[in-house]
Amino acid sequence: MKFVTWVFTFLLLHTCWGPARAQNNVATAHRSNTQIIDFLLGLQEKTVVDVAEAMPEERYGFVPGGEFKGEFRGVRTFAAQLKHIAADNYMLGAAILGEKSPGDTGPEESGSSKVRTKAEIIAYLKASFAYMHRAAAAIDDANAPVATPDISPWPDGTATRLGLGIEDLVHTYDHYGQLVEYLRMSGIVPPASTPKSKTDAPNSKIGIV
Repeated sequence: MKFVTWVFTFLLLHTCWGPARAQNNVATAHRSNTQIIDFLLGLQEKTVVDVAEAMPEERYGFVPGGEFKGEFRGVRTFAAQLKHIAADNYMLGAAILGEKSPGDTGPEESGSSKVRTKAEIIAYLKASFAYMHRAAAAIDDANAPVATPDISPWPDGTATRLGLGIEDLVHTYDHYGQLVEYLRMSGIVPPASTPKSKTDAPNSKIGIV
């Protein structure tokens, strides 16, 4: 009887402790800088590309003004916003990798002048995100200083691969917010705000605008 009681106690403790240990391992699992940046970059890529695809091509030249009150002189068109995001993906990705940008970034981060149609702009945008994913894979945990690119606010000698990766994410989300407003001004609900089914609910926690 004592043996049976001991076995029962052991199994009970093992059953309760096993899941707790597993949860603890998950909670304390190390996430590298590369994993963190790449995960957020993937979420960001989807929201930005979804917005780009949602806007009709005839509205790619849209810029606020006219019936919309406010000061909008000199602001970028919808297309120019997307090309600017792509240009900075290339420029900051190149700085992280320590190489020349493979993409045409144009003057003043305006993007390639050869990219004009909606399909061309989306392809250019997707290619820039693919390049940033490659750059994210080069972000280590050492945080050693790297050369500061001209477009970066980091003082000389303080830029790191992680810092440039975060800068890229912040910059893109800044322009994503503007793109969302352009969509709404065009009478289009941003994809991230479109009602999801219950099965999609867990995926809609980030990016609702």
